[in-house]
Amino acid sequence: MEPKGRNAVLMSLLAVALAAVPARAQTASGYSDLPERFRIDAGGFRIAADTKLKYRLGGQPGDVIDFESETGLPNNATTLWLDGTWRVGRRHQLSLNYTRSNRKGESRTLTRDITWGDQVLSAGLTVQSENSADIFTGYYRFAIVRKDRFEIGPTLGIGHLSLNATIRATGSVGGGTSGTISQTGHTGSVTGDVGGYFAGWLGRRVVMRGDLLYIIVKPENSEASVTDGRLGLYWYPWRRVGLGAQYKYYKFRYERSALSTTLGGSVTFQGAQGYVSFLF
Repeated sequence: MEPKGRNAVLMSLLAVALAAVPARAQTASGYSDLPERFRIDAGGFRIAADTKLKYRLGGQPGDVIDFESETGLPNNATTLWLDGTWRVGRRHQLSLNYTRSNRKGESRTLTRDITWGDQVLSAGLTVQSENSADIFTGYYRFAIVRKDRFEIGPTLGIGHLSLNATIRATGSVGGGTSGTISQTGHTGSVTGDVGGYFAGWLGRRVVMRGDLLYIIVKPENSEASVTDGRLGLYWYPWRRVGLGAQYKYYKFRYERSALSTTLGGSVTFQGAQGYVSFLF
């Protein structure tokens, strides 16, 4: 994560925390015997990925490239998922979430001419691709309705996405030159979204949690959107340690202007994740 983007996110979350902390904070649900002040979830799984990106340099018109089908990038991504939640008051929660994926594809023969960076890669070349994504997000949740077994309310999210994509080509490239070239596109974007959340206690030690957030903005001649959602089920066989599983969906899309030289396109992660949950 770039320092400027990370610092902006942390400063925003600190401001929300200072505004949200009440005189006295509850630390447990009246129905459940589980502590609630702090929760840390850690885990991950192989989830489906869909990566369509465009990278333009040197006046070349960029092509949207399907990394999975055209450059051999794996359709599944192994993810690291970390989430920490602080209940700062009866109706107020703050969460920090970090997700990382890193993929490297097998060699693939191009079936069409593509433009990546400032190079036109011809059909028949052997290519290999890599992709990494680091997603750091903070959430503020406010419970409009807060009962012993149920709560629901709006959510505000702000974060930072760091995305890298590399294509290496071997063969005759750049108008007849033989050899191997490698070009990497990068983008670092501050993200934000709004939506809602809910939590429902199905039993004293079983709880279901869900979030769904979305935003679309149009900076200058571009259009960006973020969709962020999850539905998870927690079971705590021990009072402070539990197991969880969730369906996670995250999509970042940035359609940049025709003259932009920054990496653009869309990246999507969706699928099931497993994790261990710790309560304090």
